[in-house]
Amino acid sequence: MVTETKVRVRYAETDAMGVVYYSNYLVYMEVGRVEYLRQHGYAMSEVNQKVLLPVVEASCRYLKAAALDDLLSVRTRITERKRMSFTFGYEIVNAGTGELVASGHTRHGCWDPASKTVVPIPEWLQAILSVDGSLH
Repeated sequence: MVTETKVRVRYAETDAMGVVYYSNYLVYMEVGRVEYLRQHGYAMSEVNQKVLLPVVEASCRYLKAAALDDLLSVRTRITERKRMSFTFGYEIVNAGTGELVASGHTRHGCWDPASKTVVPIPEWLQAILSVDGSLH
């Protein structure tokens, strides 16, 4: 399932050229994945009580500039799920023009805060991590 989250570009997120500073796209991806979990019934604060989801890999491809006050739509989906890791895929689209601004992914492991070890994806989390091959 694809979730969609709107993000308005704030002044603090832009650089001297008036465009979104490159690292902020990873922040937008984080907003997308936190909202993905929320829309599937799990607030991040609740997830963190059960399992931590460290980012073990991140990638972003920048295609068009986004600027101050642009309304962006962060489309988030699960692109891969293995026994002990899973991957979120992202498309960041300018909601006003419909243009794809950036795309990327983050891969996450599962870390048990009690035992301080890497663990397989818990069953409750597997239930909301269906792989979706399309973004619309």
